[in-house]
Amino acid sequence: METTSGEARTLRFEQVCYGKPVRTHSGPLHESALYGVNSVTPGIDNPLRFIPANFLGHANLTSNMIDPEYAGQGALIVKAVDEGLAFMRMRYRAEAGEGESGRQFLLSRTLVLAGVSHWHEIPPGLFSWCEQRLNAQPFVFDQSSAPSVQQIEVPFFQARDVNWFDELSQRRQIQLGSAFQAITRRVGWTVSRLVAEEEKQRPAALIAADLDVIASLPRKFSLRNGKADQFILNLGLDPELTPGAVSYFPGHRGSAIEAPDLHALRVAIISSKDNRPAEASEKRSSGFSDSLDRRIGSEPIPLRWLS
Repeated sequence: METTSGEARTLRFEQVCYGKPVRTHSGPLHESALYGVNSVTPGIDNPLRFIPANFLGHANLTSNMIDPEYAGQGALIVKAVDEGLAFMRMRYRAEAGEGESGRQFLLSRTLVLAGVSHWHEIPPGLFSWCEQRLNAQPFVFDQSSAPSVQQIEVPFFQARDVNWFDELSQRRQIQLGSAFQAITRRVGWTVSRLVAEEEKQRPAALIAADLDVIASLPRKFSLRNGKADQFILNLGLDPELTPGAVSYFPGHRGSAIEAPDLHALRVAIISSKDNRPAEASEKRSSGFSDSLDRRIGSEPIPLRWLS
């Protein structure tokens, strides 16, 4: 699954590509264009699970579900599945050619990292790599439909320590803490527009960086609650389609966590192998209430400082 060389790691992924065939990379549709799985690597048993509508719970997808900010590159959705962790980039593209007007079709590219079942098993830096570099390109008609396993090189990730955390601004700590709490308690999503402006980063890049920090922590907690698939991250797609995912959707002032337990996050950054399993921590904290007397873990709470 992973090899290390110098300051980078090479990861191996299974891949599923979906859409309609085109004549050339940037050209119009091929005459025989029909929707379907265009290419799939041998390690994928059921590629239909990794086409957008099925991946998102048999959703009736339309182009207006993707925010215009993501129209070019596409939305990014990450989901924990039986095989491991699946990263999907999906977008709409004009049938007449890249950048043309007129009718559009949906295409997606999904990378599956096998054998990952806990957060600490995710290679830190992978979220940022996918946010920046995972793309979805149309299938050229005469390409091979059986590509080889994909290999990507993820830059070396410098582990964060408690001094790094303590030097963050209060808003930045809350942003990271709300992502941590949304992941560990499987609730809500977090929006980081103001923090991103303060940090001079794109909100999507900031959220991906936060999840890389969480993946680097030694605290062990599972990616899924039971055997059900679990959404992890959603960037640029209507948040209602990925309940529980840490999300950023421009213009959407939806649910997030107002008062994360920053002490728990700080302890997780400090601690090593003697951390207690996440399951015990989740059960212990699930009954806590916030200042508005709402049970944390059962109802997302708006982030007031974002409005």
